[in-house]
Amino acid sequence: MSAIKTYLNEFKKSLPRDLQPEAEAEVYSHLEALAQEFQQAGLPRSAAEARAVQQFGSPHAIGSAWRRAAGVVDWSDILLAALPILGITGIGWTFVGQHIPLTIYLVLFGLGAGLAWWRNWPTWWYAWLGWLFLAALIVPPTPWMFIITFPIIVTILAIDSWQYATLMTLPFTTYLAFATLIERHQLATTGWGPGSLYPSNLIWLETAFSILWIVILAASLRAARPTRRGVYLVAGLLGTQTIYISSVVLTLLVSRLMPGYFITTLTPHQIMFVKLPIGLLTMGLTLYPLLVWLVARWLRQSGPHIDSHRTT
Repeated sequence: MSAIKTYLNEFKKSLPRDLQPEAEAEVYSHLEALAQEFQQAGLPRSAAEARAVQQFGSPHAIGSAWRRAAGVVDWSDILLAALPILGITGIGWTFVGQHIPLTIYLVLFGLGAGLAWWRNWPTWWYAWLGWLFLAALIVPPTPWMFIITFPIIVTILAIDSWQYATLMTLPFTTYLAFATLIERHQLATTGWGPGSLYPSNLIWLETAFSILWIVILAASLRAARPTRRGVYLVAGLLGTQTIYISSVVLTLLVSRLMPGYFITTLTPHQIMFVKLPIGLLTMGLTLYPLLVWLVARWLRQSGPHIDSHRTT
């Protein structure tokens, strides 16, 4: 088997099937052109192919660059983007996270965002940048940095890419929304029986929602069409936020219908004037990058028409 053929076989292994025909044809044309140049320089065909393959670069590296250029997101990117979710919610927070100082989180998220930016991994660079801002909001000396810079950066980023801006807001539309709407000991049991099925703490519920967030992130980023990833992500986030609000209302209903098993600190007034506004604000933050992008797009498209009307 020729060196070019062997190279193409290895190259195709790093690509999804739908990208293989076009990618193989383009890489083959480049390798063939290089091989012909070396042949014209006096090398035999086999040596020319070997030199062309050596000069072109690793098939795995070229395949990885091709995947990124085509908008393909690897599972490693998704796991890295979702890693903070597992670390600061549910079981991860109970056994590890709560024993780490908040300033360490600030450093870890900052280093993670910096590494992702340096390696050009946008899928989790923006997600980790969002977790960095969440840490900046929580750590006592740094909330001013969040208040000043976060809205500006989200807006500027959304003008060019609302999907990346949505990834950046992920910690606030998932974890912070969950922790604010579904507080610990919000629904408690009065004893054994059906009430004991719902624990008084939210460790397992937080863990379940963390897994749900990762599934939503994975489903949106691994979608077949890159143009639909942001839509899937927004739809999944709005769906989970609807579940949050519904669970708060359900908490009050269950405690009223089965007072012998459940008790709650919630009141209708608290739901109407505290929980519901927070839920709507979270949904608004989820939609904000998309709305900014749509407005910017409309302004770009209408700009030339406005100028032409003025000149006439």
